[in-house]
Amino acid sequence: MTRIHWIFAIFLGIFPLAARAQQADAGALLPLNDTQKLGQRIYQQRCGVCHTIVAPVFPMYGPALYKDLVIGSEDAIKEMIRSGTSKMPGFKLGLQPSEIDAIVEYLKTAPKPPKSTAARNAPPGPMD
Repeated sequence: MTRIHWIFAIFLGIFPLAARAQQADAGALLPLNDTQKLGQRIYQQRCGVCHTIVAPVFPMYGPALYKDLVIGSEDAIKEMIRSGTSKMPGFKLGLQPSEIDAIVEYLKTAPKPPKSTAARNAPPGPMD
């Protein structure tokens, strides 16, 4: 197997663990309603790969998203998800407006993640 295949295989094995850890932390605060649960599922599938710390050895490609960043900026966040930015693809063709709304509703419940414990000599992500 080539090196990239091994990295991808490791990533697929670690990502569900990180997603469950974030889910457990979020669930400890308040139970999520159905819309927020849908948003959480879509976020984990579509957004988590870039906006979640998967493991200390992997760089995070996008900023961490949590309620303090989202509350009060809901419309701007929705537009960013729809249209994208120069460093992020838009999802207007891949997500329904109700799904984008659900992601934002979930993010309004997401706690601020802990500071990264990544090694200082870890390779930077493309957004660093």
